[in-house]
Amino acid sequence: MIVWSSPHVYLLFLLEALWLGFARRRDIQILYASVSYWVLLGIPLLAIYVAVIAKMPASHIPFTAIKQAVNGMIYAAIGELCVVAIPSLWHFKGKLTNLNRRTFSSQLSYLFTLIITVSLLVSSLAFNHFFIDKQQVMINRNLDDTATHLSHATDNYLAYNTQVIASTAKFLSLSNAGINEWQALLSSIHDSNQGFKTMLIANEQGNLLAASPMANIVELDRLAEIPSVMDREYFIQAFYNHKTFVSPAFIGRGFGNDVIVAISAPIFSPNAPNQARGIVEGSLDLRYFSSIDKQNLHHEQQSILLTDENNNLIYASEGLGLAPFTPLSFSKGSEIYRARLQLMNLHNLDSNTPEYIYAQHKLSNGWQLYVLEPFVPLLKLAERQYVNTVILLFCSLVGAFFITKAISKLLTEPLSLLAQHFGPAKQEKVSDEKFEHDLLDKSTPKEIYSLYESLASNQQALLEHQQELEQKVQQRTQDLEAANVKLKDLAERDPLTNLYNRRYTEHQFPLIQQMCERGQDAMTLAIMDLDHFKQINDTYGHLGGDECLKVVAKLLTLLFKRDIDLISRYGGEEFLLILPMCNALKVEAHLNEFKQQLADTMIINPQDNRSFNVTASIGAVIANATYSDSLEHWLKQADNNLYLAKEQGRDRVVCSLIV
Repeated sequence: MIVWSSPHVYLLFLLEALWLGFARRRDIQILYASVSYWVLLGIPLLAIYVAVIAKMPASHIPFTAIKQAVNGMIYAAIGELCVVAIPSLWHFKGKLTNLNRRTFSSQLSYLFTLIITVSLLVSSLAFNHFFIDKQQVMINRNLDDTATHLSHATDNYLAYNTQVIASTAKFLSLSNAGINEWQALLSSIHDSNQGFKTMLIANEQGNLLAASPMANIVELDRLAEIPSVMDREYFIQAFYNHKTFVSPAFIGRGFGNDVIVAISAPIFSPNAPNQARGIVEGSLDLRYFSSIDKQNLHHEQQSILLTDENNNLIYASEGLGLAPFTPLSFSKGSEIYRARLQLMNLHNLDSNTPEYIYAQHKLSNGWQLYVLEPFVPLLKLAERQYVNTVILLFCSLVGAFFITKAISKLLTEPLSLLAQHFGPAKQEKVSDEKFEHDLLDKSTPKEIYSLYESLASNQQALLEHQQELEQKVQQRTQDLEAANVKLKDLAERDPLTNLYNRRYTEHQFPLIQQMCERGQDAMTLAIMDLDHFKQINDTYGHLGGDECLKVVAKLLTLLFKRDIDLISRYGGEEFLLILPMCNALKVEAHLNEFKQQLADTMIINPQDNRSFNVTASIGAVIANATYSDSLEHWLKQADNNLYLAKEQGRDRVVCSLIV
């Protein structure tokens, strides 16, 4: 009554009490009476109640009915066990009718069946609770991981496209291109950034100067006919406040009615850096979340909800049937189901039966992301566990009945034979037949030997199983160690060039510096930047650029091949060399040798087999390790030399020797 807040307990359990009282008066054993009650009356009545009165969904009815039946049977079995354990409660003087004296065999069978039933039910309930609890922990962890991953993806998506707009505005502010060239520039930028539904450039009066894609808006010579965007918030915030602005989600107007986010940034005049002469704006396409949703292949039952800071729906998975940009309304928790998970109802807010399990994550811009899974599969899992419990209980009852019958027969038959042998009719034959000695000599050793064989067999099976488990654990350990090595390698190395990455370099620098400082050795730090690498990407494509980086990395490892040399890819086309315990007089020549070999190396573009070469500018600093224990100081000096190398015409090495 406390858990359900429902009067059904007075009907079902009091009716069971009457049933058991009647059975007890008729000398029907309580365990069998309880099982018969729930099979014949309890489960059907409870199913009718939860369907008609409690209005519970059909998918929840089997689990609820079976769970209540198991509860009822275990209560009755524990009560009966208490009656058996306390003899004063066994006899109800004047209350029992049709009481028959049972044989020892039937009493032993019932006692074994009762103990087995209680043990099985208690252990099954404990196991089911533990199993379902673990499942909930795993589901909750899975939902939280998914929510965190999707939140980071969303934050990165917004941040990246915000940076695209800011970079475009800065480029247009610094560019000498005329306004008549802005349309081509905007179209090119839009083609490279498909996250935007539309992009536009407006002047100080809010009139459009360029727009992309033109097919979705107007012809180029009719831009002047489009109404001014001067009243739009994205224009006001960017133009007058001189800052990059990310608008709240809203339903677009003029170019469609999809939910969008407007990102705008001011364009400044080259001659007056503090005077805005227009804005560039991009309408961010929020259908990106649909692609994230579809890529969530490992969790096909999961759904996504995304709301803005005002709790309006920005995106909802198609299966949820929710309209975009409407207030999200749901109810939490459940009065009936107590779970470790967060539960919610989306469609039937007043229902006590939850529809979804969910995890919630707040984005950096105030948006809320929900990852949902239907509650029914978890319920079906619990239902299967309890169905298996009932089936196992039934099989155990049947098995226990026959086994205890056989055991009691083995116990009672010798006693019966002994009683006949020592009865009044055969007293004179007792001393002659020596029946008692023969009986014990034949039966007892066999029982003991049979038990020994059984235990030995079980022990052997357990040992074999243990060995099998140890082999599996060993194999899993080896697999885990291999996976850990691979993960460590992925965390420390650049996947394209297989060189160490920036993070690893920054972690190793203090160790290398301290090693050289202890030995009072010199060390060299060099930064290498590939000349005109963007042109290579533009001319030969990203495959050509990747091949170029691979060739450079391979050449670096061939020329700087000491075990103590650290070569890393420090940025896009930047490489960092840390050469500890080096010969200060030969480092510059060695760097020039590498520079020359790189310039002479022909690189084959894997896409079209065209060949090209690349040069590099290198800035290096050679000093005793005591020069500084800060990587930033070394990098600053090397970066200054790299800048000088580029200023002097590139394809050269500028090296500083600090004494």
